[in-house]
Amino acid sequence: MSEQLEGYVIYSKEYNNEIPFGVVSNDYECNAITNYIPSRLKEYLVEIEDKRFFEHNGIDLKGISRALVENVKAGKIVQGGSTITQQLARNILKDNRKSLLRKVRETIKAIQLEKRYSKEEILNLYFNNVYFGKNLRGIRAAGLYYFGKEVEKLNQSELLYLLTIIRGPNFYTQKPEIAAKRLHFISNSLHDKKLISRNRNQKNLKAKFNISNNQLLNIKSVSVPFITENTDSNKKKIVSTIDLKIQNFAKQFVSDSKYPVSIIAIKNNKVVAFASSYGTDYPFIYKSNVGSTLKPFLYCYLRDNGVTKFEKFNAYKNNFNWEVREVGSYKSQLNLSEALFYSNNNTFLNAANNTNIEESLSYLANIFNHDKKEFYPSSILGATKNGISLFELASAYSTFFSPKNLSDSKIECLSILNRIFADKLGFTIENAFLKTGTTNDNKDRFAILGEAELTFAVLRNENELNDESKEGGFIFQIRRSFSSFFNTDKNYKWI
Repeated sequence: MSEQLEGYVIYSKEYNNEIPFGVVSNDYECNAITNYIPSRLKEYLVEIEDKRFFEHNGIDLKGISRALVENVKAGKIVQGGSTITQQLARNILKDNRKSLLRKVRETIKAIQLEKRYSKEEILNLYFNNVYFGKNLRGIRAAGLYYFGKEVEKLNQSELLYLLTIIRGPNFYTQKPEIAAKRLHFISNSLHDKKLISRNRNQKNLKAKFNISNNQLLNIKSVSVPFITENTDSNKKKIVSTIDLKIQNFAKQFVSDSKYPVSIIAIKNNKVVAFASSYGTDYPFIYKSNVGSTLKPFLYCYLRDNGVTKFEKFNAYKNNFNWEVREVGSYKSQLNLSEALFYSNNNTFLNAANNTNIEESLSYLANIFNHDKKEFYPSSILGATKNGISLFELASAYSTFFSPKNLSDSKIECLSILNRIFADKLGFTIENAFLKTGTTNDNKDRFAILGEAELTFAVLRNENELNDESKEGGFIFQIRRSFSSFFNTDKNYKWI
């Protein structure tokens, strides 16, 4: 189903406004599609690019001959012989090489298009596939990028501007004076052919363009179901759950990182932001072990199932005789509160084993809605059979610690996570929380942090800079980026 949404524009809802911020695209190009192409725009295109469009079968021999004569007269290329159908073929093939092979392929494709589609359908395909520079394809993507408008809201001057840059978008957008001259030429030509009025032509000649360069995020189709609020198939439009302020913060967080990172934010059980060095699908599809980020869930389970607040466990050895890595040496015996704060593995292994480790594993499986068979004793340390995605991790925290669903053990756990927040980030916010986790060899590093309604999950991959410390520069980046974000509002309350 998500594949069928390719080319849909994704909007963020801001108060009563809907703001476009992305396009469903599995390609590096931003190709937004639309069912609405103004009939006048099609008329203008035919007049400017291919006057015999409705007469030829995709190849206009007369047009080629005429262009050849004019080019010989001028001693340079002043006219092109390509029909609209050939231009469409070139855009579909995505091949702009000046070679005989390309021309042959383009010609064959043009003839195939003419046999398969009506002239009207070819014009619609043209405007949904034509290249507009900046990795933009289609009139809709161009309108949103250059003017921040859907096609139906573009005025005639703006439509003519887009027609103007079709022949060389990267050239014309860099040469506004030359673009203006060509637009004036096109407008005067259309006026001479009585396709636009004298008054309209005068307005076009006086038009001043405020090019906005609105960046549109390419969003992989697999990510779409996680952020969709509702879908309009007629308008090829998706209204998302994304909060643009938080989304911009997430994008900046990734941009500022010297390491490959991914981030996702969930507010009131909805994804409100996501970004990744590896593509927009990564926070949803990449699964790995999640280290100590599972300890808060286990803490609550153990406290609810007989482990007292002051009960001590061996912090140096465990009953499984496993060699596990610890952050450092503290006391030989730790209670659960101390073990959660210091992220001590041995204490949690011993506490779980002394209680009912199988029930602990079932508890974790239920939280993540995974099959119980995916969890085994080493899951106490964050390892699972198929891994956990960043989205699943953030969702689990968001749901588990929802203000509407707090038990005494969860409130107790959150108070410890609040101390971790203050200890690692160096500033205090009432009820804000933080839990970090690492996998073997520090390959993946996690941080889950947030407040009553908003939960962030952050993943850093790889160890490019040979950072051998447990958290190293990762926590420094978290501290630097989130200090400004959280300090904008200190009124965070769970209860």
